Amino acid sequence: MEIHEKKAEQADRLAQLLPLVVEIIPGQAGEGLIDIHEPGNYEDQSLQDLCSRMLAKTNWSLEEMQVLEDIQRQLDGGRLLTKAGGIGGAAIKYAVLEETAAGEKYLYVAVRAIKPQEGGR
Repeated sequence: MEIHEKKAEQADRLAQLLPLVVEIIPGQAGEGLIDIHEPGNYEDQSLQDLCSRMLAKTNWSLEEMQVLEDIQRQLDGGRLLTKAGGIGGAAIKYAVLEETAAGEKYLYVAVRAIKPQEGGR
Protein backbone atom coordinates (compact mmCIF):
# COMPACT_ATOMS: atom_id res chain seq x y z
CA MET A 1 0.00 0.00 0.00
CA GLU A 2 1.35 3.42 -0.90
CA ILE A 3 2.07 5.98 1.82
CA HIS A 4 -0.52 8.40 0.38
CA GLU A 5 -3.25 5.71 0.49
CA LYS A 6 -2.27 4.77 4.03
CA LYS A 7 -2.46 8.41 5.14
CA ALA A 8 -5.91 8.81 3.54
CA GLU A 9 -7.10 5.62 5.24
CA GLN A 10 -5.88 6.87 8.64
CA ALA A 11 -7.60 10.24 8.07
CA ASP A 12 -10.87 8.47 7.26
CA ARG A 13 -10.59 6.36 10.41
CA LEU A 14 -9.90 9.45 12.56
CA ALA A 15 -12.83 11.31 11.00
CA GLN A 16 -15.16 8.51 12.08
CA LEU A 17 -14.04 8.89 15.70
CA LEU A 18 -13.05 12.49 16.35
CA PRO A 19 -14.75 15.89 16.23
CA LEU A 20 -13.37 18.51 13.85
CA VAL A 21 -12.65 21.98 15.23
CA VAL A 22 -12.47 24.73 12.60
CA GLU A 23 -11.08 28.12 13.64
CA ILE A 24 -11.25 31.16 11.35
CA ILE A 25 -8.70 33.75 12.45
CA PRO A 26 -8.80 37.35 11.19
CA GLY A 27 -5.47 38.57 9.76
CA GLN A 28 -2.60 38.08 12.18
CA ALA A 29 -4.77 37.81 15.31
CA GLY A 30 -4.06 35.08 17.84
CA GLU A 31 -7.64 33.84 18.18
CA GLY A 32 -10.67 33.56 15.98
CA LEU A 33 -14.14 32.04 15.68
CA ILE A 34 -14.42 28.35 16.52
CA ASP A 35 -16.97 25.86 15.24
CA ILE A 36 -17.07 22.19 16.27
CA HIS A 37 -18.31 19.47 13.93
CA GLU A 38 -19.18 16.07 15.36
CA PRO A 39 -17.91 12.87 13.71
CA GLY A 40 -20.14 11.87 10.80
CA ASN A 41 -21.08 15.48 9.99
CA TYR A 42 -18.04 16.77 8.11
CA GLU A 43 -16.30 13.93 6.26
CA ASP A 44 -17.84 14.57 2.84
CA GLN A 45 -17.71 18.37 3.02
CA SER A 46 -15.13 20.81 1.74
CA LEU A 47 -13.42 23.19 4.12
CA GLN A 48 -14.82 26.04 2.00
CA ASP A 49 -18.39 24.83 2.67
CA LEU A 50 -17.79 24.50 6.41
CA CYS A 51 -16.30 28.01 6.56
CA SER A 52 -19.14 29.51 4.50
CA ARG A 53 -21.75 27.99 6.80
CA MET A 54 -19.79 29.13 9.83
CA LEU A 55 -19.61 32.73 8.61
CA ALA A 56 -23.35 32.71 7.84
CA LYS A 57 -24.30 31.81 11.43
CA THR A 58 -26.08 34.46 13.45
CA ASN A 59 -25.98 33.03 16.99
CA TRP A 60 -22.58 34.41 18.02
CA SER A 61 -21.90 36.15 21.34
CA LEU A 62 -21.02 39.88 21.38
CA GLU A 63 -17.29 39.09 21.58
CA GLU A 64 -17.60 36.62 18.72
CA MET A 65 -19.52 39.18 16.66
CA GLN A 66 -16.52 41.53 16.95
CA VAL A 67 -14.23 38.78 15.69
CA LEU A 68 -16.69 38.04 12.86
CA GLU A 69 -16.62 41.72 11.85
CA ASP A 70 -12.79 41.59 11.80
CA ILE A 71 -12.95 38.48 9.60
CA GLN A 72 -15.41 40.13 7.23
CA ARG A 73 -13.16 43.21 6.98
CA GLN A 74 -10.25 40.97 6.03
CA LEU A 75 -12.39 39.15 3.47
CA ASP A 76 -13.32 42.44 1.77
CA GLY A 77 -10.66 42.08 -0.92
CA GLY A 78 -9.02 39.13 0.84
CA ARG A 79 -9.56 35.40 1.11
CA LEU A 80 -9.46 32.39 3.42
CA LEU A 81 -6.21 30.41 3.54
CA THR A 82 -4.65 27.52 5.44
CA LYS A 83 -0.97 26.70 5.79
CA ALA A 84 -1.42 24.48 2.74
CA GLY A 85 -2.88 27.34 0.69
CA GLY A 86 -6.50 27.39 -0.47
CA ILE A 87 -9.45 25.74 1.25
CA GLY A 88 -11.20 23.98 -1.63
CA GLY A 89 -10.55 20.36 -0.69
CA ALA A 90 -12.09 18.05 1.89
CA ALA A 91 -11.93 19.51 5.40
CA ILE A 92 -10.21 16.41 6.78
CA LYS A 93 -7.32 16.98 4.34
CA TYR A 94 -6.27 20.11 6.26
CA ALA A 95 -6.80 18.77 9.79
CA VAL A 96 -4.11 18.01 12.34
CA LEU A 97 -4.56 15.79 15.38
CA GLU A 98 -4.54 17.72 18.67
CA GLU A 99 -5.29 16.92 22.29
CA THR A 100 -6.90 18.87 25.13
CA ALA A 101 -5.27 19.24 28.55
CA ALA A 102 -7.65 16.49 29.71
CA GLY A 103 -6.32 14.12 27.04
CA GLU A 104 -9.30 14.27 24.67
CA LYS A 105 -8.24 14.07 21.02
CA TYR A 106 -9.75 16.10 18.19
CA LEU A 107 -8.95 17.26 14.68
CA TYR A 108 -8.12 20.95 14.22
CA VAL A 109 -7.98 23.23 11.19
CA ALA A 110 -6.82 26.85 11.41
CA VAL A 111 -8.04 29.10 8.58
CA ARG A 112 -6.86 32.70 8.25
CA ALA A 113 -8.84 35.51 6.68
CA ILE A 114 -6.07 37.42 4.92
CA LYS A 115 -6.32 40.71 3.06
CA PRO A 116 -3.36 41.64 0.86
CA GLN A 117 -1.32 44.56 2.15
CA GLU A 118 -1.92 47.87 0.39
CA GLY A 119 0.84 50.02 -1.07
CA GLY A 120 3.21 47.21 -2.03
CA ARG A 121 3.94 45.69 -5.39
